[in-house]
Amino acid sequence: MANNFNSEHLVEHAWKYFILHSTQRMTLFNYFLFIMAALGAGLGAILQASNKLEYMGVYLSFFVVIVSIIFWKLDQRTSFLIKQSENVLIDLEVRLGNGIGIFCNEENNLSEQNSNRFSLNKIITYGKIFRFTFFITGTVGVMGIIMFVLKILECTPAS
Repeated sequence: MANNFNSEHLVEHAWKYFILHSTQRMTLFNYFLFIMAALGAGLGAILQASNKLEYMGVYLSFFVVIVSIIFWKLDQRTSFLIKQSENVLIDLEVRLGNGIGIFCNEENNLSEQNSNRFSLNKIITYGKIFRFTFFITGTVGVMGIIMFVLKILECTPAS
């Protein structure tokens, strides 16, 4: 069977794959933020309510941890798929030698931009930002579990 793909078709195919999964990644993160906002509102309401809802606080805090882990794993998968298309686009840029180099020069350009910046001012990747967010929300969930369990066991000082 003859190969009917020319360079333009290959670039278009890889680009569509990249767009599909990068859009999917941002959509997943938006859903994550929406779910965390709802869970945070629920936890805030439980904290302000009477002591009868502590078990619900443990449940919601546990759910925060589970949702953080699930979305972290989903982000790992979509990140892998995005990297797949980036690698193909890098290979095509190099083989076609069109001088654009958007994908094949990105890592060097990022390093160059960050070389004279202080740590908090460095440009970081979406992946690092997302992983940090998943870690923080998961940690808050674990702290919520501990706090509500201590309240249930009455280990906190009386107010």
